[in-house]
Amino acid sequence: MSSQAARSSEHDRPVGQVADVDGLESAPEWVGDGRAAALFGSPELIRAALLPEHAGEFDAAFDAALSAARRTLRLDQLRSTLQVWRRVALLTREDPEAVRRLVDITVAVRGAGASRPGSVSWDELRRSWVCSRQ
Repeated sequence: MSSQAARSSEHDRPVGQVADVDGLESAPEWVGDGRAAALFGSPELIRAALLPEHAGEFDAAFDAALSAARRTLRLDQLRSTLQVWRRVALLTREDPEAVRRLVDITVAVRGAGASRPGSVSWDELRRSWVCSRQ
């Protein structure tokens, strides 16, 4: 893609999605997807870039996506799964300490069985956002 948005270094801004000529792969949906695909072009490379805590989750998601592809004869879920994990691999490569903190916080919250102090529920956040838009 040659648009200014596609050349941006931001990883969270959408740039659209268009089918490839062969219809098998889609164009990057997010700015960082092209870079992530170039760096992590195979499941092996994706897995190698992940934190150890993420490797098991990747394996399970990849196995489920492969099973779905065999069952449905479609690659949608497999492509989507690889795209998600390429993003995680890219974030891990760029800032492993931030990803480590995210994992640690997630483990702590799950272990406590309660939200972190000062956090709000999704419903509260959504209500607040809706009210601010009115």
